[in-house]
Amino acid sequence: MEWSWLFISLACLVTGFSKFSVGGLGLVILPLMMLAFPGPEALGVIVPLYLLTDFIAVLTYRKNINWSVLARLIPFGAVGVALGTVVLGNIDARTFMTVLGVLIFALLGLSIWLDYRPLPIFTNRYAASVAGMLCGFVGVLANAAGPLMGLFLLEQKMEKSAYVATRVWAFMTLNIMKLVGLVYLGLVNAETLQGSAVGLPALFIGMFFGYKFFARISPEQLKMIVRGAISLSAAHMLFFKSN
Repeated sequence: MEWSWLFISLACLVTGFSKFSVGGLGLVILPLMMLAFPGPEALGVIVPLYLLTDFIAVLTYRKNINWSVLARLIPFGAVGVALGTVVLGNIDARTFMTVLGVLIFALLGLSIWLDYRPLPIFTNRYAASVAGMLCGFVGVLANAAGPLMGLFLLEQKMEKSAYVATRVWAFMTLNIMKLVGLVYLGLVNAETLQGSAVGLPALFIGMFFGYKFFARISPEQLKMIVRGAISLSAAHMLFFKSN
């Protein structure tokens, strides 16, 4: 495709920005990448780049990590990644995206309602287990773990630096597992790695602007932006599914 480098670069620009700022933009990234790599191969281009940004992000945000939340998330995230890898080649993408979009809108509404009527839903002993499994599962299938992870972490009432540090460590661990599954399925290969290399300059530009942007927002602005990204992602699932 003559313009494939442009679509790859745009996807990588958003990837770098998302990883170093608010997150939750996975369903903006994937459609862009699929213009250059139609089908699941797009994940084979994106995930190695995610790991690169994850590694740099954990070096940047290495303080105030909520290790107790990670310890509850990651084991069940591994289960979700394994299940997602098994069904990746057989899932009905349109139905899945519709169900997931409805679920995310419902969780978003619940999150807003909890601002006014707090309940220990996202902080009980099972919340991290369910969130971890869902993030692993939908992260493999639809690159959509960001909104779910954002909702769960927002409700842990962490400070801004702890929120982003915990998020990047969680996603680095899950993306390592995803990469193993994608290699096993043959979706990471010489062609997809070449696509990843094309997007590297845009990736670093996006990381720079994401870092500068994140440093200037307040915790309340962070919550609004994350919820806005979640809403756009869910709307994309429901109303802009590809054929």
